[in-house]
Amino acid sequence: MRNFLLAFMLVLSAVAGALSGEIKGDWKFPSDIAVSNGKLYVVDGLNSRIAVYDLYGRHLADIKVDSPFGITAKDGLLYVTSQKGKLYVMDETGNVEETFKLKGRPIDVAKLKDKLFITDGKTESVDIYDLNGKFLKSFGGKGTTPGSFVGIFMIDSSKKLLFVVDSVNARIQEFDKNGNYVNSFGVFGIEKGDLFRPKSVAYCGNGTVAVSDAITGAVQLFDVYGGFEKVVAKGLYYPTAVACYKGEVFVLEPLKNRVLTFKIQGVK
Repeated sequence: MRNFLLAFMLVLSAVAGALSGEIKGDWKFPSDIAVSNGKLYVVDGLNSRIAVYDLYGRHLADIKVDSPFGITAKDGLLYVTSQKGKLYVMDETGNVEETFKLKGRPIDVAKLKDKLFITDGKTESVDIYDLNGKFLKSFGGKGTTPGSFVGIFMIDSSKKLLFVVDSVNARIQEFDKNGNYVNSFGVFGIEKGDLFRPKSVAYCGNGTVAVSDAITGAVQLFDVYGGFEKVVAKGLYYPTAVACYKGEVFVLEPLKNRVLTFKIQGVK
């Protein structure tokens, strides 16, 4: 146990690498981020807003939303979950186009093809809705077997796959557009390529996903089959949400009220 704690402290004390930028804001424990069309969106739920910045850190606007928590940006639209049990669909200036009522305790949202996927913290499941807000079905549930979750959290998608954070089981699970289980990856530990308490996942393009780990303070890249590629950053302070945009990984450190950016080669 002593050796384990020593190794763990060494991981936590390591210096973050390849840092290319920092954006700070006056937020209260922000929960999620998205990047689209040269803008950073920070979910500042306790202030009932989404704070909008350019990629140089200049504050551009605030989008008022009641108790927002999760966000994704797809096809020129923002999809925002609210802890009041709603999903807001809005354009990138904040004009609300649709409002849907959600079941359970919604956390995060992803769009894949013609469906919306919401992680539900109440039932440890993923709820599927169509683009008109009609509930279709759920998959998952509490457990350790493939396709089930303990500590379900953030979610993201590529063109074909859905990536779901299964935090306590220390893994990322993958599903197709119909919610069928495809694969999972993650080995519990604190070494390179391991996961301890993953918090967020982001598809970065070219078959690469970024995963943050709140306890080890690392952000790592994996291929979509779960193969470890590289450490993007380490020694961060409770990193949670991650997003990828044009060869950079954006990482939210909510307890420091900042978003750090790291350049990654070979990913656009």
